[in-house]
Amino acid sequence: MPSRRAQESATAAGTAGRDSGGHTGAHLPLGIAETCRRVGITLRAIRHYECLGLLLPRRINGARVYGATDLHSLELLLRFKAMGLSLNECRNGLRCFGLPTSGPSADDATDPQGLLRALQRRRHAIDSTIAEMNIIRNEASAALAGSRTA
Repeated sequence: MPSRRAQESATAAGTAGRDSGGHTGAHLPLGIAETCRRVGITLRAIRHYECLGLLLPRRINGARVYGATDLHSLELLLRFKAMGLSLNECRNGLRCFGLPTSGPSADDATDPQGLLRALQRRRHAIDSTIAEMNIIRNEASAALAGSRTA
């Protein structure tokens, strides 16, 4: 019969990599499929970002592996894209945060002011879209109110 210490070690080994909910979680570095699952993107997308030099994963025996820096890069990249920045603006944003990229860059590649200008332009575009949508909403509300009284 195994000792209590051996049983505890076996139990600890069996639960390693599980979160408090009991789900199995991988330790870093991650393979490409697990990375895609964690950040919610497709294999095609992550390969595209790598091809463009927005992501520079290490390779072990030819397989892509992603560490904490790569996950941080992907999270920022997805935030920048959600804000509507171009991929080149995303590259410049990653560089402003000190994250590795390759490929062409604009003159303000690591200039925080360049990133700030891009974000301000995007905010202005979003504000304009919201204003236009409010006009459409108000016109639709007025049309609905008019149809109820008729």
